Amino acid sequence: MNLHPQRPGFRNRAFTLLEVLVALTIFSLVLSLLYGSWRILIQSNAAGLRIAANAHRTRMTIQTIEEALNSAVFFNANARHYAFIAEGDSTYSALSFVSHLAPSFPGSGRFDGEKVRRVSFTVEPDENGSNALMLYQNSLLDQVGETADAYPILLARDVSLFEVMFLDTRRGEFMAEWRQTNSLPPLVRVTVGFGQKSRFSKEPNDVVTRIIRIPSAGVAGEAQSGLPVGGANNPQ
Repeated sequence: MNLHPQRPGFRNRAFTLLEVLVALTIFSLVLSLLYGSWRILIQSNAAGLRIAANAHRTRMTIQTIEEALNSAVFFNANARHYAFIAEGDSTYSALSFVSHLAPSFPGSGRFDGEKVRRVSFTVEPDENGSNALMLYQNSLLDQVGETADAYPILLARDVSLFEVMFLDTRRGEFMAEWRQTNSLPPLVRVTVGFGQKSRFSKEPNDVVTRIIRIPSAGVAGEAQSGLPVGGANNPQ
C-alpha cells in the first residue's frame, strides 16, 4: 500500500549534470575575478611600498653624502691626516675626506663624541651579488685611507652608478679627478644610480644628482687628543 501517494502535477526534481556544470563554471568565474582583484591589490600595495622605500633610500643616501661634504675640513699644517682623496672610474668612484660631523650623523654614537672623523664612500659587492654603497668612518688618529678597521654602514643596495666629479675653476667644468689632495674642491657633483632598466642594459633605472658646495674655509674642527695640529714634521 502506497502511504505517500504522488499528488497530481507533482514531480520529483533533481539537478541535472548540465545544471551542476553550469553552476560550477559560474562559481569558478566568480572566484577567478575575486582572486584577480585581490592579486592586483596586493601587487599595487607592494609596488607602492617599494617605490616609497626606494625614495626614502635615495633621499637618505644623498642626504648623508651631502652632509658629510658640507662639513668637510682641511688644515694645511696637517695635510697627512686631512688629505682629500678621490679615486675610481666613471662608474664607481671612491671618496675619502675628513669632516666635522654633527651628533645626528649616522654612526656618531660609536665614536663617543669624536666629531672630527675621516669618512669614506665606496661601492662594494654585497652578499646578494649586486653592488652596495658603503660608508666607512675612522677616528682621525687612524691611518689615512684605511678601511679595514673602520666602522662600516651600508647606505644603499643595488647601486649601479656612483660618480663623483669636481669643479675645475680654471676650466670652468667638472672633472672626474681631483689631484689636489692638499685642498678641498669648491663644488662636487655626485650622481647615484640604482638598479638597471633591463637585464641587458647597464643603464640605471633611477638616477639622482646633486651639486654640493663645500665651504671654502671648511668648518672649524676640533683638535683630536694625541694628534698634533702641526703634524709630525711641522710642530707648532
